Amino acid sequence: MYKLKSFLKKNLLKSTLGTRLWQFIRAVSLLKEKSFRDLFLEINQKDICLDLGANIGFASLVMWLRGVQIVYALEPNQEAFNELRKNIKGIKKISIFNKAISSSTKKEKLFLHRSIKEKVDSRKILAFSQSSSLMANKTNVGDCYYEVNSINFKDLYEMLPFKPSVIKCDIEGGEYIIFEQLIDLARSKSIRKIFVECHSKKYPQFKKEHESFIGLIRQNKLEEIIDTSWH
Repeated sequence: MYKLKSFLKKNLLKSTLGTRLWQFIRAVSLLKEKSFRDLFLEINQKDICLDLGANIGFASLVMWLRGVQIVYALEPNQEAFNELRKNIKGIKKISIFNKAISSSTKKEKLFLHRSIKEKVDSRKILAFSQSSSLMANKTNVGDCYYEVNSINFKDLYEMLPFKPSVIKCDIEGGEYIIFEQLIDLARSKSIRKIFVECHSKKYPQFKKEHESFIGLIRQNKLEEIIDTSWH
């Protein structure tokens, strides 16, 4: 089945029409997953969307399928970013950035999956790209890392020409670096919905930060704005 999908994708991508057909089919097929369905049903054509931790672009494709105005997608893993660029080829509504989101704007280490010992196996790095994290204590990352450009969440928000109304955040533990900024943005009422994957269940070392995040959501009555069930 994997070989058949690869064959079909390769041949479809040879033409502009084929590329757009593949993107449409891929986006529709993603709706079988609850998180993508929830995202699709929540957003509308007036929305500006921000995809933090875009990986190879699945959430961005779902946003595009829904007909949103613009999608800004950030992905720091170089191999995933290269695949993201291929997957959204020709879609003018999706702008991509090879950056990590963080608490400050600087160079940082993006740690790769613990099975990766050297940065020469691009296929393996891509296969395990969803594990990449700025969090050195995340238990499924190892010592091998990329040095990446990270950007402060508030700096990113200020630089965007159109301000997002919906955010999807899946940054492998990095949500505990920026959760206070997410709270501030949600309190400002400029954001209508934030979908966040929280990694404390898989990685208990984030328990304290997670409790602080959830506590602030409840304290500020933001349960309707911040959805922490994304996965």
